[in-house]
Amino acid sequence: MKKTILLLSMMAAMMATLTSCEEEDDYIAQQLRDCDWQGYVGAYYSNRWGLSGSEYATVMRFTSKGEYYTSGRGEELDYDTRSPRNDYAYCTFKWFIVDGEITLIYDDDKWSPIYIIDYSLTSNRFRGYIRDYSSRRIQFDFESSSYGDWGYYSSRRGSYGGFSHQQYYHSRETTDAARTDFIDRSEEARQVSGESEAVSVASGSFARSMRER
Repeated sequence: MKKTILLLSMMAAMMATLTSCEEEDDYIAQQLRDCDWQGYVGAYYSNRWGLSGSEYATVMRFTSKGEYYTSGRGEELDYDTRSPRNDYAYCTFKWFIVDGEITLIYDDDKWSPIYIIDYSLTSNRFRGYIRDYSSRRIQFDFESSSYGDWGYYSSRRGSYGGFSHQQYYHSRETTDAARTDFIDRSEEARQVSGESEAVSVASGSFARSMRER
């Protein structure tokens, strides 16, 4: 009898924990979707693009099929603040949240995936650290905004954009023996799920960096 009670108590605690994590993920997703996030991402511009200086900025948007989804599509624009329509890189990505950890998988497969794990998120501020495949911690600091120029970049098609990369990615960092959770982001899966078209386009200094790296 005691064993049965103990087992039931453990199961109840486990269910409460799972429910709490799901509620947290849902709250985070709602906060992410409320606005565009605009700001600066530390060493990101030099690490990913090979560009030095402090004249660069990033804006990101997270979207999903509905308000209760904890995954979806997104778009990111990196640009030179002195010439945003001439020197920029625009790319779409897939995002999902598991136990509070935000994972981004870029469609251009240049820096994929990245993890946002040490952060604070309010209705008007999103800041913390991202970690890439090499476990570098790169600081970011975003403020909420309503970016009005998405259409200019998303409607353009550049010479860069081959998406003939591998079909599956690990959804989280795990040991080889434990890799059982996969995200299917093949073109066929994207069409079935109704996701928006994958886009990757760059111009100016960002385009040159893509060709050189």
